[in-house]
Amino acid sequence: MRAATLYILVQVIAYGLDIGTFALLVERLGTAPLPANICAKAVAGCFAFFTHRHVTFGGAAEAGVAGQAVRYILLLVANSVASSALLALFLHALPSPVIAKILA
Repeated sequence: MRAATLYILVQVIAYGLDIGTFALLVERLGTAPLPANICAKAVAGCFAFFTHRHVTFGGAAEAGVAGQAVRYILLLVANSVASSALLALFLHALPSPVIAKILA
């Protein structure tokens, strides 16, 4: 498979993990939506980082994993903050936390 196709496939799976983890935490375990969002982003982010690194891009530059991880974590934190802010706004307007998450 080409790298672009693998990238898209990994991102679709990561999105499914993000939404699925969120739904599990909120709907089944009663976790509040914002902490559930952070946990879901962490699960999906870990999956995406390691899968992209080893599958999509073939584990290139093994020596630089720490630097890559730090940069990825910083971007993941920024994404989590932005998506949590949107989620908080959508939670006021929508009856379902899962629908609010999908829109955020």
